[in-house]
Amino acid sequence: MLEELPRFIDPKQLALQNAHLKGEVALAQFERLHDSLCEVQGTVKIEWTFAVDDKQHPTIQGSIQAQLPMLCQRCLQPLQWTMDTQVALVIFDNEPHPDEELLMEYEVIILNENPVSLWNLIEDEIILALPIIAKHDTCIANEYQLSAETLANNAGSNPFQILLELK
Repeated sequence: MLEELPRFIDPKQLALQNAHLKGEVALAQFERLHDSLCEVQGTVKIEWTFAVDDKQHPTIQGSIQAQLPMLCQRCLQPLQWTMDTQVALVIFDNEPHPDEELLMEYEVIILNENPVSLWNLIEDEIILALPIIAKHDTCIANEYQLSAETLANNAGSNPFQILLELK
């Protein structure tokens, strides 16, 4: 177990060693993620285990946790989106020919270079886990919507009735 996360890793070597990485990386390190965030303060926590599966493929399993400062797309106010995602990756050197069972358990990644940027792997997983539309569970923008009762009362009325009365 490493106390400080390395910038670059050799996933195959770590898998052969049954290594366990646990640590934090600052959000400021993930440049591709900056456009999705309203600020880049905070950290991302990972806990990954590298192993070799029964068919001798190097794998990565674990979790990524973070509080991501994003903008609500309804009210455009900041929100803290809680991310707690699981990672299950199988690593191939070149174009894989995995069996169906392997694809059901793992997401396939192809790594052509060695060593690999651990931060890029983490950033890729964060980007894949981001919500399509970030929004509050209870948003202040919803306060201005008409209630269901008001809509039901007005459903049978003619919206142009007032114009008819003006004639």
